[in-house]
This record gives sequence, structure tokens and C-alpha cells, in this order.
Amino acid sequence: MSKVNEAVSKFKKVDISYDYSTLSEDVKNALPHLKKAMDVMTTIFLQQQKKDLPKTYTEVMSGNDNEKKEFWKLFKGPWSQLEDFKSVYPEFKDRPAGCAFYPEDLTKEEWENALSDMSEEEKAVATDHYSVIVRDENKLKAVPYHVYFADELAEAFEHLENAAEKVENKILKEYLISRAEGLVSGNYRDSDALWVKMKDAPIDLVIGPYEVYADAFMGIKATYEAFLMVVDHEKGNRLKEVEDNLQNIAKIFPVPAGSKAAVGKIAPMIVVHQIYSSGEAAQGIMASAFNLPNDAWVRGNVGWKQVMIYNMMQAKFNNATMKIADKISHGRIKAEFDPYFYFVLMHEVSHGLGPAYRANGVAVSKSLGKHYTAIEEAKADIGGLYILLKLGGQYGIPQFGKEKIFDSFFAGLFRSMRFGVHEAHGAANVLEFNWFKEQGVIKVLDNGDFETDSTKLIELTETLLNELCRIEAEATPEEAEAFLKKYAVPGNDILDALAKLSDIPIDIRVEYSL
Repeated sequence: MSKVNEAVSKFKKVDISYDYSTLSEDVKNALPHLKKAMDVMTTIFLQQQKKDLPKTYTEVMSGNDNEKKEFWKLFKGPWSQLEDFKSVYPEFKDRPAGCAFYPEDLTKEEWENALSDMSEEEKAVATDHYSVIVRDENKLKAVPYHVYFADELAEAFEHLENAAEKVENKILKEYLISRAEGLVSGNYRDSDALWVKMKDAPIDLVIGPYEVYADAFMGIKATYEAFLMVVDHEKGNRLKEVEDNLQNIAKIFPVPAGSKAAVGKIAPMIVVHQIYSSGEAAQGIMASAFNLPNDAWVRGNVGWKQVMIYNMMQAKFNNATMKIADKISHGRIKAEFDPYFYFVLMHEVSHGLGPAYRANGVAVSKSLGKHYTAIEEAKADIGGLYILLKLGGQYGIPQFGKEKIFDSFFAGLFRSMRFGVHEAHGAANVLEFNWFKEQGVIKVLDNGDFETDSTKLIELTETLLNELCRIEAEATPEEAEAFLKKYAVPGNDILDALAKLSDIPIDIRVEYSL
């Protein structure tokens, strides 16, 4: 089997179909326009990885090499997400650490020197999440996304406006217009705030630049992506009590060293079924839940929204998570969907809790730089675990029992590690495994199998959560790096276990019916 085919074969093809007859005519008429706007996000995302990639991508997808087409469709380029974005094709270099957000030959020293020569206004744009760094007469210059990608965003604007004309739901219509205007103006806050408030619409759309995972140079530049989802109001209503008690849940979260949380006024929770995705959201490992927006101002002054993608989560659990738990423990560890669902929900809740700003007013994400994403993902994992352990039976949170909670959590660790142990989520999971192993919660048997001991689980989970929040609140990037080097490096116990899972899909490969 070729390297290309081997990578694709690790993803099980799953049909994510939806009964569109349940949607109203106005929404159905808007869907083709929304899909076109979303496909523009893929074009921009390709450019963000490599400037001329859209042209190459089109050539590949219109060619006759089906194996190559499958790989490029899945990974959105010649690089394998499972191998830290190394190229599987000799004619392409590995993806640069800074993708195409920065000049490819830019060094850290030149970057720091350039920043020191900039005015405060120029520096703010250069270190913003939404700008591309280019060379201009031997100087570095920051170009805002809405200027750099003006042509593509104008096209997306038109499609979103056309969709807004079709829909009748008032807040959905208002949001689509506001988001269209935000994409071409660079003012994302107004539409982000509207999106947080939009809970009762029939469908939900996330579109624009959000996550910074791809920027391995400085960890600050956001990639374009989009999710189109049908809202399941019946399932979402079951989470209303949790949503109404967010302030009480937040009280158990540490906010040390004079740091400040970004607990806004609202934090709606919705359950959805995904019907299309694009850009980074359609690359390789796809999300089964998310918590947005990332803008700390919106989170602190308005709030955020937890989105649980039910059809994706169930497909991933049935095809991977449940089977992994059984394989690495010979039945000792049993993952169940309900505790896993609530763990993922509390993971997303935890992204909104704990330190958001340091005592000096600087956002935590900027203070830790490229180390932030791994620390933050670990904080959200451990925070989610701690909430379930500490508050089960209160505030609408089910009481599953600590063994059942930890077994389902444990299975999820290995599922994410298989995506790449150096990727933010994978590194966070290695960190968590090594911490709990050091403390005796995870035990490695002579045959390489695992078992768990939850005797001191609650106290040890609290200890790790405190340390992760302390790092976010006051640690230097060097301290964060040292912590990651100590705990986020996989040992043979992890590597041997991962090798045993080769017959289980790493993840799913989605086929949409839209």
C-alpha cells in the first residue's frame, strides 16, 4: 500500500446524510448560496497554507489520479496531518511552520527586530490574528485579511447576501448580513456577538477566520473555515439547566495570580447535526464540538456558544473511541457515549472558564504564544473532567460515577493522540496521560495493557487543573515550554499502545449529501 493510500485508509468513510424535508422551503432555498460562500473559505484556507495552492488543488481534483484526489480532498493539500504536515509527495516541501502567514524565510530574530521598529499601531496589526505578514521593500508589513483576500471575500459576501434574502428567520437573516459585512470590513465582533445570541434559528452557520492551530511559527494567525449545521432544538433543550448554571459551574475554576476570567452574560448550548464544512473545518480530523468565538472581548462582554455536533460525535465514538478503549485494556476500560458526550460538552464549557486575561490585561493566548494551544486544550480537558467529577448530580450535570467518567475520558485520550502527538490536542492528551500515570491513576500492566485507579482521581484532577491555570495566568513561554517538554512527550507505553490500534480507524471521512 502506498503512503498516500495508507494515510487515507486510516479514515473510515461515513455517510453523513440528513433528511432535508424537515427544513422549511426558505431555508432549503438558502442552502446552495451558503455552500458557495463556504467553498470560498476553502479557497482562502488553501492560500493560507501555500499562496499558489488553490491552482494546484484544482488541477489535482480535475485530474485522473483517484488516489491523489482522495488524499488532497481529505487533507486539503499534499501534507499529512497525521505526520505533522510533512509532504507525502516528493515534488512538494513540508508545510512551513508559519504556512503562508509569514514570508517562508522569516526567522524569529528578524520578526522580533521588525516588531521593535514598528509603531504601536503597526505592531497591533502585525500581532493580530487577522493579518498576513509580507515583505515590502525589505521591510515586514502586515496586511489585514479583509484587504489581502478582498476578491475572495467579496464573492463570499455576495453569496451570504443571497442566502439572507431567502431566509425568513429574523435573527438568522440579520446574522448572515452582519457576517457578510464583517468578512469584508474586518469587523468580526458585531457578527460574533449576534452569533452567540442566535439560538432559536433553524440552522447555524460559522464562517470566517477562527482557530490558530496552523500557525506553528508564532501561534497567532487564524485560518478560514466554515460549519453549516441544522439545530436540534429537542436535544439542546435538555442542556438548558447546565446553561443556566454556568456561573455556578465557573466558581470551581481557578483564576490565579490576579488574572481575570472572561465570563460573559450568556453562554448558550446548542446541539446540531452538521451538513457541510469547508476550509480548515474540512481538513483531516474534523471537530465534533466547538466553543466560539475566540475573541476575548466578545467572550467577556457578550458571551460564547457551545456547539455539540451530535452526528459527528456519534459517528466518531462508534467507529473509533469505543473500540479503542476495549482494545488497549482487553475490556477492563469501557467507554460509554453519554458520559463521553457530557465530557466533550464540559470540555467546551471549560474553554470559557479560568484565566482569559493576565493581571497586566494581556490576553492569555498572546502571553503564551505557540505554547498556548496545547496548554489550553489540556486545561479544557482537565476542566471538563473536574466539572463532571465534582458537580455530577448538580446544575443539570448527570452523575455517572468517577470510574465511568474516567474510562470514557481515557478512551478519548488515545483517540486524539492518534491524530498526531505533537498537534495541540494530541500533545495535551499525552500531557494528561503522563501526569495521571505519574500519580498512579493510570497503570501500565506487564503486557502493555492499561487499567485505571480512581481512588484519588478528584484531588489529582484538581491539582493538575490548578497548575494549568497557573501557567496560563503567570508563566513565561519558556516555563510553559518546559512543562510541555516534561509531560507532553510520548513514552514507549503510549507509542506501543498506539501501534496496537492499526486496525481501528483513526477518524471518519465524511461524505455529505448537500
